[in-house]
Amino acid sequence: MASKKEFKKDVNFLTNEILMRGMIHLEFFGEKNSNQVFEIMNDAVTKRNDYISRINYRLKDKSAKEVKSHFKLIYDDLLKSTHGLLEKIDSLDIEIN
Repeated sequence: MASKKEFKKDVNFLTNEILMRGMIHLEFFGEKNSNQVFEIMNDAVTKRNDYISRINYRLKDKSAKEVKSHFKLIYDDLLKSTHGLLEKIDSLDIEIN
């Protein structure tokens, strides 16, 4: 991780990807499953806010090893939750006859 600023950009980028995937799903499939898509999108925004606050947390009296493990944990959580939310949206796809 280069900096907090770049990390925040990554969080925002991944959140925007989830939101765009949700919007595309709504455009292609209409109102079917729309409540579930909106729940997933709201969850993505809530998690984004949580990650940003965790990144901004002051680690003033911590050692370099503790700081590194703190940001690694955030990064791992971010990737896991992003992957999970994208899978949820993809699982909502329905067949079009």
